[in-house]
Amino acid sequence: MTKFWMMLVGGALACLPMSGAFASQYTSQYSDLDFEKCTIVEEDSEIGSVEWRCAGAYGYDVLASDGDARLYLAYVPESYVAPQTTDGSLVVDGNKNSSMPSAETIVDAETGIGIGQTISYFNTAGPKVEWRAANVPDAEPFATIVRYHYQTQDEAGGFVNNQVLVVSRFRFGHSCHVAYIDALANANANLMAREVADKFASSGDCPEGTAPVLGSGGAALRF
Repeated sequence: MTKFWMMLVGGALACLPMSGAFASQYTSQYSDLDFEKCTIVEEDSEIGSVEWRCAGAYGYDVLASDGDARLYLAYVPESYVAPQTTDGSLVVDGNKNSSMPSAETIVDAETGIGIGQTISYFNTAGPKVEWRAANVPDAEPFATIVRYHYQTQDEAGGFVNNQVLVVSRFRFGHSCHVAYIDALANANANLMAREVADKFASSGDCPEGTAPVLGSGGAALRF
């Protein structure tokens, strides 16, 4: 783990009340992860996978892919149209500088659609995506915060329901996980997630290796 991310783990979680000036420097917009309202991009009933495109915020859409009981999220501009062959099927866009999802996302070789990122456990996500941006006109978002729901097993073999807020650094459609915050073990988890996003996802780089778990709880995600 780099020195920067060690500083994040060690010093970012005092979660002191923010001053009015600091709090007003950034703002949030919210978009729904309601798949009844999203457009199905691709569906394969044989393997049980489906990909949606959902309306986002700040000029971006969310690409959500459900595969192997995990939900992967990626992002594209609202104007993005996937390249197609003459028969209408999707193809991979090899232009690394195009408006395809980021290099950090996994791209489906068959469709060219970004599969995105997820957490290791079987999961679902939502119902909202929180987008953080500077509180100025025409701001570009610098972070997203998404609540993931996942299960772990206890010592007796039963299942335990868990929730984690995933903070992602966001740059022009490129995103990467930067921190995990246990949404049940921390009473102020939403505030913590925004503070971490504002202080650390608004600048800097993606973490090297696994993103850190901050605050209390989240033992299952501490690798």
